[in-house]
Amino acid sequence: MAIGLLARLAAARPAPVFVALGMHAGPVREALALDPRVELVDSPRHASVLLVAGGVPPDQHEALRRLHDQLPRPSASLWLSSEPLAELPHAERIDHLDAAPAAIAHLHRELLEGRRPGAAHLLPDQPPHPWKGLGAHGQGGEGMMGGYPYGRPMAMAMMEDLRDGLTLDLLSFTLGPFYPALPPGLQLQLTLQGDLVQMAMLASRAYPLPAAPCWFQALERPVPIAELEIARARHHLHRLAHLLHLAGLDALALRSLADAARLAPSRSLPALRRRILRSGLLQALDPGVGRLDTGQAYTLGGPAYRAAGHDEDARSEDRHYARLGFRPLSHPGGDLRARVLQWLGEIEQALGLAAAADALALETASQAQVETPRGTMSNEQRPTDGCHLLPDLLPGLEWSQALLLIASLDLAALSPYPQPSTDQVPQRGAA
Repeated sequence: MAIGLLARLAAARPAPVFVALGMHAGPVREALALDPRVELVDSPRHASVLLVAGGVPPDQHEALRRLHDQLPRPSASLWLSSEPLAELPHAERIDHLDAAPAAIAHLHRELLEGRRPGAAHLLPDQPPHPWKGLGAHGQGGEGMMGGYPYGRPMAMAMMEDLRDGLTLDLLSFTLGPFYPALPPGLQLQLTLQGDLVQMAMLASRAYPLPAAPCWFQALERPVPIAELEIARARHHLHRLAHLLHLAGLDALALRSLADAARLAPSRSLPALRRRILRSGLLQALDPGVGRLDTGQAYTLGGPAYRAAGHDEDARSEDRHYARLGFRPLSHPGGDLRARVLQWLGEIEQALGLAAAADALALETASQAQVETPRGTMSNEQRPTDGCHLLPDLLPGLEWSQALLLIASLDLAALSPYPQPSTDQVPQRGAA
């Protein structure tokens, strides 16, 4: 009776879901974070439902199987605009984001109430690496080290710590392609010594990022400037919310997502900068951390380039933006703190431009190129992938700094296809 009561109480709580983002998924996590029926978790071991959104390339299906098997039992998977793995013929599939929260909550409730058995493991229940020791039974090793347990060498100090010269054990592992702190698709082979990144290698690049349809329309016909600027502010708010979450400021992250969902030409965010400054985020970012040189900043373009002191912005070439008094914003420094300040400045500027353009009913005057939130796009070129910069940027950073650095950069290439339209989901209140 007590177990049944606990199961019913647990079923009434928000459904814990781990989101694995595939290609062209769009802002799925940002929408679900505001829905009171679900709870986004950062580890599959804390979830009862695995939501796979967007297409997953075949070469990453094995990683998806390992992710699936990490969920505690009973658990189930839900596939949003994605084809389930062949081993899951009875998995549920939906095609619209607005149906996801109810479907996740329903699966969670059925699992806890015993009306759904849950999915079986997809991989054999055995260690991923066999024990590799010396001797007939693998019992021996090299000197006192005891062999290679499960294919991994015993902890041994192979190099000095980049920070203070201490000789600590090395830990090598692969992160991604579905780790929520990284861009979807990005896979890194990392070596840590203590909490310091000693080495980083790129195993797979991030999936190309789909942009809002308005950016593609602006290359074909005049588009209301207010629509473009609202999309710009929303993109930067999403990026800011992700960084705030990684910094442990979850309440501020939810507030930023709620602000992004309610943006309109008549709406300003006068308290945004004050909230960020009072949070202590900027004070926690040491000056110089994550600094880009001129070449690295130019490769990424957009806000990252302007945050390194350059005022390049395609909006300067549009005469209707000139009517609004537009001037590119830039910040010196090129480090993590400068990029956060650049986001804040561009959000405030975009909302001011949206209000003024809406009052004058101004549309873009040129279709030659458009300044997306990622950088300049034309019919001939678009923002390219910047993941190859990480092996040079990450070594020497503490683990927390490395995650914040990655969150401050738009690393994925811009997809040639627009973002699929998504319907709004009910919003979680944010005080």
